[in-house]
Amino acid sequence: MVRTRNKANIKPIFHSVAEAIGAAIARGELKVGDKLPTQRELGEQFGASRVVIREALRYLEQQGLIIIKRGYGGGTFVAQPTSRPVRESLVALLRTGEISMQDLAEARSIYEPEVARLAALRATDEELAELEEVLHHQEAALGSGSAQEGFDLRFHRVVAKATRNPVLVTAMNAIVHILLTELKQEQMELDDVVRRSIVDFHRRILEALRQRDPDQAYELMARHIADVQRRLARLEVAQQRQVRTSR
Repeated sequence: MVRTRNKANIKPIFHSVAEAIGAAIARGELKVGDKLPTQRELGEQFGASRVVIREALRYLEQQGLIIIKRGYGGGTFVAQPTSRPVRESLVALLRTGEISMQDLAEARSIYEPEVARLAALRATDEELAELEEVLHHQEAALGSGSAQEGFDLRFHRVVAKATRNPVLVTAMNAIVHILLTELKQEQMELDDVVRRSIVDFHRRILEALRQRDPDQAYELMARHIADVQRRLARLEVAQQRQVRTSR
């Protein structure tokens, strides 16, 4: 049950309602999958109008704290935590120029080798098998010439999951997703040399995880990230030169 405040102190604005519901989720009073009261019931609890309640729920949905399902069996439910709010905040900072792609790439080069080191110590046999499956699909995509970026992201997500550290998982999911999205938007197509290099590094990283060698996993991931950034920088320069030549 969501705790309500004294009605005399309630301000009829959606932030007050959103903060109260968010606090109930943070305290564990509302758990993942729990269904919230109806808008009418929430309005009665908070002494607020339907308009205020709708705005509060919309705000919480944007923050990734709840999910609103329509139709039969629908309602408002506490959402499984995701990296979406972090990702959206970073994208907003990127769009306003407060951070750059170089900042994100540098952050990734700092934390992701440590992610690999922890994964070598903590990965389960099931996670190693999942990485092998992802790598199999990635190698098949390379051989057929089809897109492999989705498998690339999944590989790094599974490595992050193996750390058992939700902060690292959230940071990795957010930053790598943004980097790949920007890559697509800039229409920077990875050539076969870059794609092969990525797959080769993934294979070697997986072997280091299997061997439970944290130092080797750290070193390989650091080299992998640096190699990708270096190759992408060269690719960007080449594409810019091609654009200037075609004018």
